Amino acid sequence: MTELILKNRIDRKKLNSIVIFLKSWGIDAEIKTISSRKKNNKEDPFSQSFGMWADRDIDIKKIRQKAYERRTKSYDNGTL
Repeated sequence: MTELILKNRIDRKKLNSIVIFLKSWGIDAEIKTISSRKKNNKEDPFSQSFGMWADRDIDIKKIRQKAYERRTKSYDNGTL
């Protein structure tokens, strides 16, 4: 199977003309309309988190320092 994706909206008359043309060459063709809303739902959930830290001053050194401090505090308190 091969897909032909038309990215812009095309009126139904033009779509039917394309299908008739393809069928005249012996190519089995059909029209499937996919709404843009359905496309967005199929998006990877991980990609929705992109840019989530864009406005924050995050540095790997700061993160490691906080983790180290948290870890040493837990050892000092006798809790692990």
